[in-house]
Amino acid sequence: MSPDTDLRSPLERFLDEAVVDEYADVPEHPARSRSWLAHWRSVPVALLIGLIAAVAIIATRGTAQARQDTRNELVDRVTGLTATVDQRQADVTAQAAAVSALQSQILNESQNTTRANEIDRLSRQAGVMELAGPGVTVTVDDAPDAQAGSLNRVLDRDLQDIVNALWQMGATGIAINGQRLTSTTAIRSAGSAILVNYQPLARPYVVEAVGTTTSGGGESGLARLLDELSTNYGLVTDVSTGDVTLPSGELRTPRFAHVVEGSS
Repeated sequence: MSPDTDLRSPLERFLDEAVVDEYADVPEHPARSRSWLAHWRSVPVALLIGLIAAVAIIATRGTAQARQDTRNELVDRVTGLTATVDQRQADVTAQAAAVSALQSQILNESQNTTRANEIDRLSRQAGVMELAGPGVTVTVDDAPDAQAGSLNRVLDRDLQDIVNALWQMGATGIAINGQRLTSTTAIRSAGSAILVNYQPLARPYVVEAVGTTTSGGGESGLARLLDELSTNYGLVTDVSTGDVTLPSGELRTPRFAHVVEGSS
């Protein structure tokens, strides 16, 4: 066999050729030129990425600030409207007291004692006059670990049941968190809030009743109801007796829908 004969296998020759350093034959200057060109080509890309990131951060901050500004504006509006409602409610209470005083004055001047007593009795029954006397105070609150939307919170129907139990026990007047109940009062919910006389109440809920001097004992409907609320739903309840003063209420005139003649 000739000495010039290549005894390597095809695979060995391929590997030897693959590892030949071809870069050693390339002039140094062109290599540096390509490196410099690649470097400057990457600069616009980096600037573009930075610009996009900056725009995204500014947009995010702008959106967060807009949400905060909107929230602050809503809070200010609610606060202002609440103050207006409170002021108008105070005006209504003052006007109602003035009307009651004038009414009593007229009746006293006419010396019609029988009519004056009748108006006084009806006004107390209707809840449009302040009422004071021995009574019962029932306090009910959410369970300590109550979550939003759970049954471990006080519901409007719970207050309705407590009020009905107090009426059955002989109460002559009832108020919830200072809202006097009248013949037109509604106890209802709006979302997670409980409304009485269309006014939202804050927990705990204090139900005061004049006319019943006892909680009825362990066998009364009120005691059984409170025990069920505590046992089944974890509500916190308390009952106390003593002198109670109820504020006067507002008797709203009911409005009924009617068909207008000529309408289809």
